[in-house]
Amino acid sequence: MKEQREGLVEDIWRFFSSMKLGLLLLGLVALVAGLGTVFPQANLEPEKAKAVGQIWQTLGFTQIYRTSWFGLLLGLLCVNLIVCSIQRFQGIYNRTFALKPPENVSSVPNKVRAKLVGDSEPLKKSVLGVLEHSGFKVTTKLGDKGWSFIAIKRRLGNWGSLISHISFVVLVIGAILGTTLGFKGFFMISAGTTIPITSINVSKGTVKEDFNVHIYSAEDRFLPNGERDNWYTDMAILENGQEVIRQTISVNHPLTYKGVTFYQSSFANGARLTVDMKDQKIPVVLQDHGGNYFQAPGTDLYLIIAAMKNDPQKPIILYQVYRGQEVDPVQTGQLNTGETIDVQGEYRLTLEGNAGFTGLQVKQDPGIWVVWLGCALLLLGLMLSFYWRTLVVSGVFESGQEAEGALTMGALAAKVTGGVQQELDRLVRDIQAK
Repeated sequence: MKEQREGLVEDIWRFFSSMKLGLLLLGLVALVAGLGTVFPQANLEPEKAKAVGQIWQTLGFTQIYRTSWFGLLLGLLCVNLIVCSIQRFQGIYNRTFALKPPENVSSVPNKVRAKLVGDSEPLKKSVLGVLEHSGFKVTTKLGDKGWSFIAIKRRLGNWGSLISHISFVVLVIGAILGTTLGFKGFFMISAGTTIPITSINVSKGTVKEDFNVHIYSAEDRFLPNGERDNWYTDMAILENGQEVIRQTISVNHPLTYKGVTFYQSSFANGARLTVDMKDQKIPVVLQDHGGNYFQAPGTDLYLIIAAMKNDPQKPIILYQVYRGQEVDPVQTGQLNTGETIDVQGEYRLTLEGNAGFTGLQVKQDPGIWVVWLGCALLLLGLMLSFYWRTLVVSGVFESGQEAEGALTMGALAAKVTGGVQQELDRLVRDIQAK
């Protein structure tokens, strides 16, 4: 029974350490990610996602990155990378820190070779001096008929591939942390509004913080030449009714509080109106192009702004009033700044001025630093692999009848041969000159 369990563990280990499995999983992840660009995703394009066939929605193609089977693919890929890394670790360690001089000439790399003739001790002294001066770490060994050596330079280059593999695991872990422990949402509100953070529209995750967001102003600023400057939102965070932080944010200049970051993502024009109903004045802020509506209390009348001329001094709106579920408006018209109209005999409406609506993306991602760590590891791994290639030079000196003999030298740099011959030729010239 014990042998069967050990055999099963070996089979599982062999399965996950397969390079073919890794390539297959990478291909599947790439394919699924590609499908995520073909099918509209519910968190980005909800209306388009609803229009996709029901079978595709059921299979999760409209929310691919949140499906269990996509998570399973990433998990299997991580296991494969971890197992492969563990399996390769000992070999990389030995090639880096436990190199042994060759026993005979046949053990010297044969693709890039050179041969030197000379007396044993002077030649040995010259070889060691040149290699150490060139930055090699040299290990020598005495034999029956001579001596041998092995030297390594830029030894950390051996770890580039392993670090790159580990970086993908770290990136996936960071993404999982951000998905499970963080959230992503959006809200659009007008200036002068206060809302709790828990009331925003969340596309993924759950809001765990508990504070309010107040918008002092939202502006769409233009330069003197007529070009757009930026969108600006003067906002504050309130806790227990007290303002704890206030900042004006704009595109690429977010606000972060307790790990929650607010990004300026959109802007919409709007108007401030006053509703006079039964001797009660109700302030109303409506967004251009029907972004929201006002329902008069106790009635089935709905008011929207169909269009708006956003004059900084005297804005003008085109309004529409609907009753109940009717498709056609029961009242339409134009309203100038300061003008008052009667709406279906139920209330009077006055246009007071402009009001900006700010659209803010809200994100909390506790895994972001893990993702940055993964990016740094990936960059480090690539730099070590391509710009810090390990070079190993080894050789065996075989003496003749007297002190004179022949030194066979060879060099290799992983699986790369470009530039290795030139490096060996330079070493040979320096040794001969010395």
